[in-house]
Formats: sequence, C-alpha cells, structure tokens
Amino acid sequence: MKRMFIAKNIGFCFGVKRAVETAEKLLEEIPQLYTIGDIVHNPLVIERLKKKGLIICSSVKDVKGDYFLVRSHGLPKKELEELKKNNKKIFDMTCPFVKKIHHYVENFIKRGYHIIIIGNKTHPEVLGIKSCGEKIDVLEDKVDFEKIKSKRLKKVVVIGQTTLNFNDYLQVVKDIVKKIDVKEILVINTICKVTEEREKESMEIAKRVDAVFVLGSKESSNTRKLYETCRKFCSNTFYVENFLDLCKINLNKFKNIGIVSGTSTPNFFINDVIEYFRKKKYEEVK
Repeated sequence: MKRMFIAKNIGFCFGVKRAVETAEKLLEEIPQLYTIGDIVHNPLVIERLKKKGLIICSSVKDVKGDYFLVRSHGLPKKELEELKKNNKKIFDMTCPFVKKIHHYVENFIKRGYHIIIIGNKTHPEVLGIKSCGEKIDVLEDKVDFEKIKSKRLKKVVVIGQTTLNFNDYLQVVKDIVKKIDVKEILVINTICKVTEEREKESMEIAKRVDAVFVLGSKESSNTRKLYETCRKFCSNTFYVENFLDLCKINLNKFKNIGIVSGTSTPNFFINDVIEYFRKKKYEEVK
C-alpha cells in the first residue's frame, strides 16, 4: 500500500489569504488594481490576479491608476507617503504580525534603542521594517556582523524576519550576545508562529516518508525554509512550483510520501497535486 502524509498546516496563512481575497474582491468592482511587487511570492496566484486586472509595478512613479493595494509583506514608509500625496485609494494588506513589528521598532527607537534586524536585506518585509527609523541595521552575513561590532552601541533590540527558522535565529542571537559589547540587549521573538508550526510539522513528516514534496515558489522565503528543513531528514525532497515539476519526478521508488506547502501556496494547486497522487494510488493517512 502506498501512503500519503499531508500536512495539517497547509495553504495560505491568514495574512496572505486576506491580501489575495481582498485583491480578488476589489477586482470584481474595479478594472485595475495596482501594487508594488508581487502581492505574494507565488507565480500561479499572481498570474490569476493579473488576468483579473492586477498591475504590478516596480516603483511609485509607475502607479498610474487610482487604486493601490499594499502587499502582505508591507511597504517602505516613504513609498506609502508618496502614494498618499498622489491621492491614491490605498488598501493596506500588510500582515498584522508584520505591522506589529513596525510598531515595536518605532517605539524602541523613540526610547533610544538601536535596532538589529536579522534577515535578508532585499526581502520586502525587511525593507518595510527598516523604513521605520534611522537607527537600524540588517544583519545578513559576517560582513554585517563586523560592521555592527565596530559601532559603539549602548542599547540594542534584536528582531528577526518573520519567515526565519527559529533555531537559526536563536543561533545568531547567541552570537550577538556573546560578541557585541553593549550595555543592554533586548531580544524579541518575531518569528511567525505559523512558519514555526509548519517547520515542526514538516520535520516530523520528513522523518516518516521516502520523499517529501514541498509545494510553493522558490521565491518564497518560508517555502525555501521548509525545503531546507525537510532535506535534513529526507534526501528525496522536491520543490514543486507547478505541474511540470511534478510530472518530471519518478515516483516508482517512493512508497510513502509527504506533502507540505509554504504560506503563499494556493489551495487549488494543493488540491490538484493531491488528486494527482491519488490517481497514482497513494492513500491519504489521516
């Protein structure tokens, strides 16, 4: 008997679901909706929305229409202010959890703290957080670490990009505490609970199966983390962005398989993949 283990925590997270559903609802009422950058990191979702009238721009100057949606990752403050000056009707779909981090950063800067963000410098979420003040550094690699060490800092608050692996975040935090000489360090756990739960569940599934199929885009940070987590426990771990990826994989040697997904992977694609495996005689384990 061939078995299929499907993650319970699968498909859109709350923030992504809210952004996509809002965009779809708006596009039923207006002909065009503008955004800067992809609303979510998933080409299947974006392609569907583009067909309905979503226009993705690279900067504020490219936003020609009246209606604008802020993606779930958030938007740098200067861009948001410029859009308001241009009298755009703005629908802010920044994930509430990310918004909370913005408030943390603003409040701690007012209290004289220097902020260290552990994360990817070019990730839209990090760019949005970094725009909340001037006393902010992003720590991505050893070079950044050395630059921060050279600064004379008194009070520091450490936060992380929400899609980081918690253990990776904790390790960098330990290095900061040991090697950066400051009088006071506050560490806030800003790792998204949904991301954390998915990684734990994916790890357990990976330990039980012959192959894991990680559904989602390689551009998605949390999907990439899931892939890396599963690879540690199951060497046969595959990215599946679309059906072409799936059809290329030889299933003959896999008796037990696992299915997990990133937080920007749509249900319609997940259901299609599950149906594909059912036709291949895999039975879901409840």
